[in-house]
Amino acid sequence: MEEILNKILDRFDSMENRLESLEKAQQFLLSEQAALKDGQHSLLSEQAALKDGQHSLLSEQAALKVGQQTILSEQAALKVGQQTILSEQSEMRREMGFYYGTLMKKLDDTKSELSSDIKHVSNVQKQHQDVLEILNEKQQ
Repeated sequence: MEEILNKILDRFDSMENRLESLEKAQQFLLSEQAALKDGQHSLLSEQAALKDGQHSLLSEQAALKVGQQTILSEQAALKVGQQTILSEQSEMRREMGFYYGTLMKKLDDTKSELSSDIKHVSNVQKQHQDVLEILNEKQQ
């Protein structure tokens, strides 16, 4: 994109130089016309050259407009790509939220099961302890 902009700037500089050169030529021809009647013919030929230059400038201007349109369309394509990335990123965040929520639910379920298992083991251990105490009392 910078290359296109640099080309555009170079063309503008070139056009300015050409315009300055054309303006100088026109000034010279006008002063010659006032001074010399014979210079009128050369002035007309220079005028034709200026018209050709103007046509060249107009065609270069049209080419610059085409380049500008290309830049604008590329910029629009970049914006579309950016929107696509943003929507994909949003979708990924939703999926991550879903998976995180599912994982947290499984973790809570596992904690509940573990707590239940620990209570069960504790009850069994208590029952074993009670049985051991009863057996101990009977042996004495």
